[in-house]
Amino acid sequence: MEIKRLKREDAILTAVDFQEKLLPAMSEPGNIEKLAVKLAKGLRELGIPAIVTQQYTKGIGKTVDAVAEAIGEFEPVEKNTFSAWLTDEYRKKLTDSCRKSVILMGVETHICVEQTALDLLANGYEVFLAADCVGSRDSFNRDNSIRRMERAGAVITNAESILYELMGSSAVPEFKAISKIVK
Repeated sequence: MEIKRLKREDAILTAVDFQEKLLPAMSEPGNIEKLAVKLAKGLRELGIPAIVTQQYTKGIGKTVDAVAEAIGEFEPVEKNTFSAWLTDEYRKKLTDSCRKSVILMGVETHICVEQTALDLLANGYEVFLAADCVGSRDSFNRDNSIRRMERAGAVITNAESILYELMGSSAVPEFKAISKIVK
């Protein structure tokens, strides 16, 4: 069995639909938001680029402020497809990044996150799902979807594991800042 590991030079974040009218409808929205903010801040500290998607922004709203601020400056990819992969702008941004390890977080797990993960895997990308940074309205749907993504080949992990794996050592310059972020 091949062990997949994250490397800074190959990692990119995809934040799926953390939107104003969608996130509050999730099971445990506050916890999802808090952990997504930690992950986004840590990845930003490490210089990992991010792609942010928004589903029908006009109706569902923009990315929630806390997540947007944690990610930093970005132009959201507007989509109406459930899989981000099916949006030309997303595919172009991902291809142009030349990165093949996608750290995935967002809502809803069993719809847009899952379909994005499956399409990424089918197109040769490695998917590292931050399972503590995804949510659905119903926890059964979330958990069932995570199992499906894992069976399809996604690595199921969490925000802190991702950050510490990317650092690799407490000797890196970002260690102190990231330690503060995760506490």
